[in-house]
Amino acid sequence: MAELFTPPDSSSSSAVGQMPATPQLFNLEPIDVVEAWQQELVDCFLVVSGLISGKSSAEAHDILQQRASESMKSHSELVNGLIYGVLTETGDVSVSYFRQLSLVARDGYAHAIGRLQLVSSSQKFALLRHKVRVQLLWAVAALVRGNAAGVEALVLSLTRQMRGGDVTQPNIWLIQQMLNLLESNYEWLVAHSAVVATSAYAFGRLTLDLGARSVPSELRNQSSSFVVRLIRERFTDCAMVGRDLVRMLQDAAKLPPFRDLWIDLLHRPHHVSPLLAQAGGIELLLRVPTPRTFLANRVSFAMESRLLFILEHVPASGYSRNLMWFVHRFLNTPESDTLYADIIRYICGVLHPSNAVLGSSTVQRYVFLGSLLRYVRSQVTAANAKLALFYDWLFYDPQADNIMNVEPGVLIMARSVDRYPFLTESFIEFLAFVTEAYAPSLAPQIRQSVGLVMRIAVEKGVIPSLVPIYEQPRISRSTRRHMQTLFPQLVPQRESLTSNVDGARGSVSDSENEQDDSEGMVVSQSEQSIPPLSLSSEQPPLVLDDEPPVVKTVVDLAALDPVSRMFHDDDEAYTVAEENMPDEYCSDSDSDDFVDVPPLIEDNIGEPWSVDGDSLLEDPSLWVFGSTLADFIENKSLQTAAEIINVFAQSEASTLAVARILAFVVLDDDSVELEDIETNAELARMGESDGIEHDLLHAILTAAATAISDNDGGSRVLDLLVQLTRARVDVGFRWLLFCVDANISHLYSRYVGRFASGTVALALARDLGILQERFTALFYEMLPAVYSAFPIDLPGNSHIVRSVVALIDQPQVYRLNSLISRGMLKLFGSSGAVVVADTMECDAFEQVCVWQLLAAEIAGDSQAVSRVARRVLLQSSDTVLDPLSNSEAANGLLSLLRTVSPTPRLVKLLVRYYQAPSDDTLVKQQRADLCGCVLTAWIQNDSTVLRRALATISPTNRSALVDAWTERFELRRFCDRTIAELLLQQEEDCGGSAVKSPPEMSVADLFTPTLESLAVDEPLVLPPIEADDKEKTGSGIKRRSNSITTRSKGARINSSLVKRRRRNVITSDDDDEEEQEDIISSSPVLSSSSLESDDDE
Repeated sequence: MAELFTPPDSSSSSAVGQMPATPQLFNLEPIDVVEAWQQELVDCFLVVSGLISGKSSAEAHDILQQRASESMKSHSELVNGLIYGVLTETGDVSVSYFRQLSLVARDGYAHAIGRLQLVSSSQKFALLRHKVRVQLLWAVAALVRGNAAGVEALVLSLTRQMRGGDVTQPNIWLIQQMLNLLESNYEWLVAHSAVVATSAYAFGRLTLDLGARSVPSELRNQSSSFVVRLIRERFTDCAMVGRDLVRMLQDAAKLPPFRDLWIDLLHRPHHVSPLLAQAGGIELLLRVPTPRTFLANRVSFAMESRLLFILEHVPASGYSRNLMWFVHRFLNTPESDTLYADIIRYICGVLHPSNAVLGSSTVQRYVFLGSLLRYVRSQVTAANAKLALFYDWLFYDPQADNIMNVEPGVLIMARSVDRYPFLTESFIEFLAFVTEAYAPSLAPQIRQSVGLVMRIAVEKGVIPSLVPIYEQPRISRSTRRHMQTLFPQLVPQRESLTSNVDGARGSVSDSENEQDDSEGMVVSQSEQSIPPLSLSSEQPPLVLDDEPPVVKTVVDLAALDPVSRMFHDDDEAYTVAEENMPDEYCSDSDSDDFVDVPPLIEDNIGEPWSVDGDSLLEDPSLWVFGSTLADFIENKSLQTAAEIINVFAQSEASTLAVARILAFVVLDDDSVELEDIETNAELARMGESDGIEHDLLHAILTAAATAISDNDGGSRVLDLLVQLTRARVDVGFRWLLFCVDANISHLYSRYVGRFASGTVALALARDLGILQERFTALFYEMLPAVYSAFPIDLPGNSHIVRSVVALIDQPQVYRLNSLISRGMLKLFGSSGAVVVADTMECDAFEQVCVWQLLAAEIAGDSQAVSRVARRVLLQSSDTVLDPLSNSEAANGLLSLLRTVSPTPRLVKLLVRYYQAPSDDTLVKQQRADLCGCVLTAWIQNDSTVLRRALATISPTNRSALVDAWTERFELRRFCDRTIAELLLQQEEDCGGSAVKSPPEMSVADLFTPTLESLAVDEPLVLPPIEADDKEKTGSGIKRRSNSITTRSKGARINSSLVKRRRRNVITSDDDDEEEQEDIISSSPVLSSSSLESDDDE
């Protein structure tokens, strides 16, 4: 029998003839590849249309039934065509296709649902045509009403396409349609437990995004009511979500519908579900790990594919650009902040790398998460992100939870301590706070669960020990106390550093356990009215063994084979590839994110700290303070701190003794809250000064600035700040910000001058580097003001430029480019060449940003571009630029050279670069290509200027350079008119003697004009003629020194200057010669007569 589906001939119906051959499902670009299944749908639809075109309904039904009964292949192809018709047609035509599909389907719509699943789960769903979207939702609704088997998979896929953090109209439309679909088919919904749980979790998370102004408030209310209804009526189904259901409800508890539900879950669980009350309340949910299905639902298919690509294929050395693209694509709006927590939960709970990935150079999860956290824009988002990272720690059960869920948090904490100790400190402090504040009635169980996680991680070799973190010098004492509380069996138990002054202070645990239960949960710090998790403690807690074993040995993983490195859990194996993990967070040499600056200060102040606050007051010189110091140690008052500075400035009290007291209070007491200077700066810009809260250090610096400005013991106060700096108080960058903001930058310079080994440039590099690490957004915001305050010390500072590009993104590059172009910022100064050379070993993206910023500053400046070109092209006496291995530098330099006109110095530089010795033919070709690109840009801009510049070099060098240029670039092919103009010009210059046979002339000859031809054009400054050039070109040229005289006295003076400069040039080396040429080129325009007078003299 002939093949059933053959392409229709041209005699088919007009409808078929008008149907395009390409799929019409997505809005694709011409370069986009059409997937095979899309083309298959189109081909099948063309055939189906040909079969039923012009037939009545009964005839079409008979034909389709006959074809569908012939074979399963025929049936599948018929379904493909009908499905395509349903999606691309509208009105009665689409309804007709769906009716035919219902009659033809032999498998209960299984194949049809499979085709629709390809559309609903496509990574290009965002590109789906609006008409197709409407028809897809209509078809799904029809299948739901018909209770088709397997349609729940379609619904789940569509809920995953409802993107969080996206308030664009297409996404809001999809959310509205899915909500209407589920509400109108509620009976079908409650019959599918997985759809109930997924819908409750998905719409609950999306409700947070529906509060944007562009979203109708009715949609948010409808979504909230729908989720609350599902949880109250179908709590057993919703409970399968596990502990992340609690996290979702806690975030949404500020909304009225959720608030009542939240209070019932905490205090009246029997109002929600009798089973919940019998099982111990909400603690039942917290003990259930969230299945992967629900965590993956909040990450779209497109987002998931990008994450999988990065974490399975991209090496650790080059993932930064992929991450930046990912952030710009999916996390570039304020509304998308809610996605950070969902992405972190997905990476921790769903994306578990295989043993091969763990042992490879692919970027690891903890590295990716550490970098992702740098893009967080707000404190609330940061708190949510940290909670998502450590959420499984709080109720970890080895029998139910997976070690891979907590592994990223362990590694990011351990691997960050060397390069980013502030990150490790923030994680430990967060854990210490959340164990007490998240669920106060369950604080002991949570603390033991957190300790259990770290103990298992050490036992299984995820990290060898916590001792390196504990003993890291840059870890504060308060963090060490938190570690002693959280991990008592894994860190040394030393004498507590907490002092007792008049019995006012207790231990860390006491001060934390005495917190009011009404403080709420850590993530909702701004919503203190939300009740905390006040839980029943009847359920047996997750406790450790009475005497947990102390880890005494460390397994050398590097000495084991991959099989021996496998640690088996009850349900799956876990491989630790510690030695193969990227060292981005622990090795200074492997990453250039932050440049190492030589230390400016000593590590201590000479004597050990006293653990007793009373002993700090024993210095006899402190009598002048009376009881002020003791009161300050106890009360930590900002006003008292300012009073201490004022008294100190006018007394003879010991600088070291006062510094110890101030540092003791600022550093060693947990009740002293450090200022969030980034938030304060944002509030100040918004004019909301009432919301600004300062810390003790700000009060100290304010009083110090006043005392120094009044010259009341200014030197003593500066010495006090120096001692505080040596005590590891963050004086440096805070003092810098304070001085810049108050327009007293000279006080910062005086402060730096008190250090024996300090310079202002070095101190600025160090303090700005710390500011960039801790407050990235504020760093870029303050950059113009800091550069304006230090116009001499900052421009051209390579350390700071590298800090600028370490974490920069394209919006920041654009902002800095704008500031540079407007003259409000000057990054490079006269040292652009040095800075570029120092940054040539940075990452590719960082180099590109450096060149973009440099171009904004020096583009069009011939002298500055010449210096940069020489430094980059001729890097040393035996090293020149390789365009292949340093493509970023080659591209950046090429862009710069296109902005200037050719000069003798630049042309000679190209000659030296091209003729540098090399045995590699490919390298020589690449050099010729680079030189040719520059010359081509110049000849297209102004061939006359290039012609004159080439005339200043020897014929041999000129011929070599131009021949290589024309050979590689086929100059005659695309620049015929320019060559013709040069030929005509040379004909006129020669007094009318035509060039009879141009093909016989070399292109290099076209760039060898006579002096007479140069004299008839506009005035030109000629470079000096070297000795070898005179021998080759001097003979045969008749100087017309007697026919032209000097026209003015000013011209004689200029001629004399040029003559003296030329004499200096002849006796100088090659570098000095090039510098003198720049001086001559930049001098006032000289006439040809004055130049000839110089030659006569």
